[in-house]
Amino acid sequence: MTACLLRMARHHWGIRSSAIVPITKIRRETDHVTTRSHSHSMQRGGGGRDPLIDGILKRLQLLSSGPLCDADKSHRLTASTSDDQDMRAYAGLSLMCPNTMKLRQTGTTKRTKMIGVARTVQLTRPNDFLAVLHALTEIRSGDVLVVNTSGSTRAVAGSLFTTEAARRGCRGLVVDGPIRDVDDLAHSCPTYSTLVTPYAGTVQNPGEGVDVTPIVCGGATVNPGDLIFGDSDGVLVGSAETFATCLREAENIVAVEQQLIKGMKMGVSLHKMTNFEDHIKKRKENKESKISFKDLNSIKLFTDIDPVHYD
Repeated sequence: MTACLLRMARHHWGIRSSAIVPITKIRRETDHVTTRSHSHSMQRGGGGRDPLIDGILKRLQLLSSGPLCDADKSHRLTASTSDDQDMRAYAGLSLMCPNTMKLRQTGTTKRTKMIGVARTVQLTRPNDFLAVLHALTEIRSGDVLVVNTSGSTRAVAGSLFTTEAARRGCRGLVVDGPIRDVDDLAHSCPTYSTLVTPYAGTVQNPGEGVDVTPIVCGGATVNPGDLIFGDSDGVLVGSAETFATCLREAENIVAVEQQLIKGMKMGVSLHKMTNFEDHIKKRKENKESKISFKDLNSIKLFTDIDPVHYD
């Protein structure tokens, strides 16, 4: 079931369950990010990364791309119908093309995640990866290197590159173009690409540097300093402000779905925990309806979790 969480009243946002207490401290540090305008203070400062971004990255560790996309859809809907200028300014998350942008490591677990701050590289000469190799010298812990290869057909990275990237604390590599050595890529540096080839490119053109310009990767525009989130389902990109806006709703979706799974393991039907029968009846009659959890207060599993509705 694909969830679309309708935006809740502010005093209902979040998860009150004691089971989710470990993230509340991080929330206090990062929730007010959504009220700030997107500025250089939300990006990388001269002395390092904004601590608010570190808080966002910590909260993202507990999420997956599905709930983030559900929360994003909810905010897009609200933005499209709101009269509030700030809400209408919501930029939204971008999903890199899931048909071509693939996680390339073999033997990775379903919990493999790539979460970090984008450093962008645009190759100015196809099939030459000297600019990518040079970018390694500027990588800092917590970065994700994002590369547009300008249509290259030769690999711009492989096992040696990802091993060195991991040593430097790089959180991942995303390449619009080919890589190689998929069986030996460093697991601690999740690597996504649109192509794979055993042939490597040349190393003669130094390019223009790192973070010179926004680039297009996997069909999505990536700005230097954007946040990157990748898991087995795909790669998301957006500003720190956009991710911060989605956090609470995504966290609540995760908590509700975990409880649904517990309920099913206890023998309770998923359909019985919702208004499914009434919903499908109304939809057959072309009446407005949304799937929601019924009698939440009578189901012990849901007593401390905000209600969620599904379109």
